[in-house]
Amino acid sequence: MGSFRKKIASKFKNRYRLILRRDDNLEEKVSIILEPLNFILILCGGFLLMGLLVYFLLAYTPLNYIFPTKSAKYSSQEQYKMIQKIDSIEIYLEQIKIQSEVLGKVLSGDELSMDIKNNSSQKEIQAPIFSTEEPSKKNIQRSAKATNNYSFFIPVSGVISDSFNIQRNHLGIDIVAKSKEVIKTIQNGTVVFSGWTSKGGHTIIIQHSNNFISVYKHNAVILKKTGTFVSAGDAVALVGNTGELTSGPHLHFELWKNGLAVNPCNYLNF
Repeated sequence: MGSFRKKIASKFKNRYRLILRRDDNLEEKVSIILEPLNFILILCGGFLLMGLLVYFLLAYTPLNYIFPTKSAKYSSQEQYKMIQKIDSIEIYLEQIKIQSEVLGKVLSGDELSMDIKNNSSQKEIQAPIFSTEEPSKKNIQRSAKATNNYSFFIPVSGVISDSFNIQRNHLGIDIVAKSKEVIKTIQNGTVVFSGWTSKGGHTIIIQHSNNFISVYKHNAVILKKTGTFVSAGDAVALVGNTGELTSGPHLHFELWKNGLAVNPCNYLNF
């Protein structure tokens, strides 16, 4: 046993020389003397320094979001809130994608695919929110009178020449007014579409709170661009006679609630 220990001790005391030479003329550039014991100590020191570096990176840099440590600056509650924000951003981006696809079909003149949802008790069928073309009769909210708990501006003063009618697939009301009369938005909101459609002519669509959307068709001029925020009563267009489905200066006004067409007269006092 003693001889074995002496052999191990002698091996650790052996000295080795590491020499680096140039390949072309064998000139000696670096000469290092190594001992097994010193080499092991240097290796252990290197691992220790590497471990400390990784620890500080995880504890005091944003990497602790990916690899949480006990010493992380951010609590689990804060991390949970951040995850919720990320989820809400993903949902918002998905909604923007859907809206862009629908509006793209409207601009190109393609027919919109209706996601029909039957409900015998409420007699409601789902329709797309951003329909600027005439949808099917089935895609209408068939509810009766709605309680008017909302404060809306009248879009334009005039005479109602055609009312909301499910059987005739007329999803809004027609208000006859003077040509170039100012059309006002019914409530604060954001313009989600401002452009031309073959049937509606110059059309503007505004998204409001409480999942309301107002649609203004056959305008002579549109005064607001897509993405613009408007306040209640702001001028958004001028009465016109544009588009295929018109026979004189008037405003075709539609009101949508939760993706369903509703009778504007149930919400506004014309």
